[in-house]
Amino acid sequence: MAKSNYIICHLARPEANRMVTVTPKATETINAILTDEKKNEPIRIFFAGFSCSGPAYMMGFDKKKDTDVEVKVDGFTLIYEKGLEDELKEAVIDSVDTPQGPGVVVKVKSSGSSCGGSCAGCH
Repeated sequence: MAKSNYIICHLARPEANRMVTVTPKATETINAILTDEKKNEPIRIFFAGFSCSGPAYMMGFDKKKDTDVEVKVDGFTLIYEKGLEDELKEAVIDSVDTPQGPGVVVKVKSSGSSCGGSCAGCH
């Protein structure tokens, strides 16, 4: 069997059929950030508004709330509001290279945008 290129993170609630996928490169990047920042807090995925391609999600350090879903990954914990389960069920967290250095991005399956699928329609 070929080794998977992704780490599948099943949610803490076993009855849920939801999952978040974290690529190995993203796991490496997140663990490096945690080491550099000397952080041991959970990383929250949160709704950040709408972009031309649909809803946008960001990540940041935060404390877990009783109403959060918790996802344990190799070396860190992801958290998000239970109300985001459907939106994040096919989310992929991937590594990106930016002019400021390596980072991570939350990619979600979009149901389309209200701008006709092109940023030209948003302006």
